[in-house]
Amino acid sequence: MSFIPAAKYLIGLGVFGIGYWLLNGIKDPIENVSESGNVFNLLSYLWAGVALIYIIGGIIWLLRSYSESNSGYFKGM
Repeated sequence: MSFIPAAKYLIGLGVFGIGYWLLNGIKDPIENVSESGNVFNLLSYLWAGVALIYIIGGIIWLLRSYSESNSGYFKGM
């Protein structure tokens, strides 16, 4: 069984984590500018939604990549 799909998923999580770390610094100035908090809430909900879609979709992709019969991960290429 190959580690390549799992490595791709983990690298994606790392890139996503770095993006979260960078964009988390942008959320604070937006929160201070918005008087009603609607922009900050929308940004927070969108960011949480993107994170959930990536995590759930990535797990489904990872499982499907190992279950494909012609993927070559079980055959040794």
